Amino acid sequence: MKTTTQSIPCPEIGRQTAGKVLKGILRTYPKKLTLTGSLVLMENALDLFYPVIAGIALDAVLEGNLPTAFMMVVAIFTFWLIGAIRRAVDTRVYASIYKDLVSKVIVNERKQGLPASSTIVHSGLARQFVDFFEIQVPALVTAIISVGGAVVMLLFLEPLIGMLTGLALLVSMAGGFRFMGRSEKIAECLHERQESEPLVVTTGSPLLIKRHFHVLGGRRVQLSDLEAKAYVGIGIIAAILFGALFIHLGTKGDATAGHLYMLMNYVWTFVFSLDEMPQQIQQIGKVRELGRRIAHGDSDDT
Repeated sequence: MKTTTQSIPCPEIGRQTAGKVLKGILRTYPKKLTLTGSLVLMENALDLFYPVIAGIALDAVLEGNLPTAFMMVVAIFTFWLIGAIRRAVDTRVYASIYKDLVSKVIVNERKQGLPASSTIVHSGLARQFVDFFEIQVPALVTAIISVGGAVVMLLFLEPLIGMLTGLALLVSMAGGFRFMGRSEKIAECLHERQESEPLVVTTGSPLLIKRHFHVLGGRRVQLSDLEAKAYVGIGIIAAILFGALFIHLGTKGDATAGHLYMLMNYVWTFVFSLDEMPQQIQQIGKVRELGRRIAHGDSDDT
């Protein structure tokens, strides 16, 4: 399968459409996107300080100081309340954006006289493009804040572990750029195949149909294998960080239960957010490729 998929050439495609769509969305809906972005940042700020609040509450419970421990209850309710408001606002904002974008795609392709099958495919791509902003952008912001915030908090709580985590972040960033380039190239070929699917299904011979889905499956396997390799690397980083943390704290021998909880939680947050990065990077490459294929016109207006 690997040999077959690599033999399928992918044509060069323009590189500006995704940027035009993004600029148009930002210019058309500045207040709405500022509101959703602010809610995302508030939600992540509370989440970042959760381990500190939980650690203090844990020590307070062990010391019998219940009033201090109950601040955890307030923090939990506030976090979920902001999350609920953000999700409700997001749905309304991005439903409006999708309505405008997909309408323009359809009208533009009709003017160009493109076949209905192409319009249907591009309408679906427009939905995926908006889903990226509604779902993947908040997830990506969360991952970035969680990773960076965890490093900062670890530097403050235990400088040695913080520096080691920062080093792990630099290594992960170097691997992430390489991962993104390879992922985007595979996604480009995958979407090229998907665009030709209506024509293959309606007019292709049985052999051509079989070959089409064979190549399509091969591209998805390539993406999955690339993601699996990234996860192995993250697993190695996680093992090293937790091992170093336990050795460091075991050597010092003066950590309280709350302090230990804070440190383990921030290391876990860092590792878990890194674990999300391969999928997020794949989505960035995917939306760049989707943007190139959405025939929404040469204007910068959305």
